[in-house]
Amino acid sequence: MLENMQQNTVTLIGAMATDVVLTTTDEGVALARFRIIVSNRRLDRRTSTWVNSEPSFLAVACWRRLAENVAGSLQRGDPVLVTGRLKVRSVQRNGRPTTYMEVEASSVGPDLNRTTATLARVSRTVAA
Repeated sequence: MLENMQQNTVTLIGAMATDVVLTTTDEGVALARFRIIVSNRRLDRRTSTWVNSEPSFLAVACWRRLAENVAGSLQRGDPVLVTGRLKVRSVQRNGRPTTYMEVEASSVGPDLNRTTATLARVSRTVAA
């Protein structure tokens, strides 16, 4: 294994493609999962109109307090920003190898370029 590997950090701007599903692991850790839809826009100079590219759907996983806050704050259709580590996973589905991408989020928030938000601070507790 390589020492001091660089982390692959991405920031996505899109919309919540699904509602958040909040679960708890066997160890009692909160895990929230949802999908984000991302589509680039470009100006078609020939027609002077904005054109959307083919949309991409990416899975997002949030842990602990971030998971709980995302589940209590966001829903399908909300414009969001997601920052985190991009992970590429290979799994077997229906007996066939499948590769998919997932972002393990470090930050998630509403896209204030397309919406407004009212903040409610979360109090932090210190573990003994």
